[in-house]
Amino acid sequence: MTLVIGLTGNIACGKSSAGKILGEMNIPILDSDAVVHQLYASNKQVQAKILEHFATLDRKKISQEIFGESVNAKEKRKILESIIHPAVDREFRNWIRENQQSPIIVNLVPLLFEANLQSRYDFIVVIKTKEELQRKRLKERNPDLSDEEIDNRIKSQMSQEKKAGMADFIIENNGPIDDLEIQIEELLDRLVA
Repeated sequence: MTLVIGLTGNIACGKSSAGKILGEMNIPILDSDAVVHQLYASNKQVQAKILEHFATLDRKKISQEIFGESVNAKEKRKILESIIHPAVDREFRNWIRENQQSPIIVNLVPLLFEANLQSRYDFIVVIKTKEELQRKRLKERNPDLSDEEIDNRIKSQMSQEKKAGMADFIIENNGPIDDLEIQIEELLDRLVA
């Protein structure tokens, strides 16, 4: 039987780094963010719905509308999620079928808890990091973001503490990549034991 693992964590906490490590270990990975990028780029139905509600496919412009705590930002975020999530769900189900022979498969999904997807997974792993490190990584990755935009992105997600409280396993990603790799290896050993 295949173990389906949901790997989540807030923005700039290390999901992509963990995914890269897992991929190097030949574990099948589905990166939900990559699926979203693909949908924006090539799915005509998704593109049409996004254009209908946002009048653009420019992810940077859409981000400015959906991140933040205002009522309007929250409403816009819900609209976008209602367009994107069903299409990502179809990709997820196909991916599971294609990887039924693997003992473990991992889905990287930033909004796992926000989208109430817990029931999809045998185990949920949350990657956490210290907030100052999260902010530093986010700024390094997106130098054009203002402090306010960084705040809005962080606040638009459920808190790290709340996610950790709902997880089966927690990885603390506060050190070098080697530490992250060791924690992932230890987790895999526990899962297949």
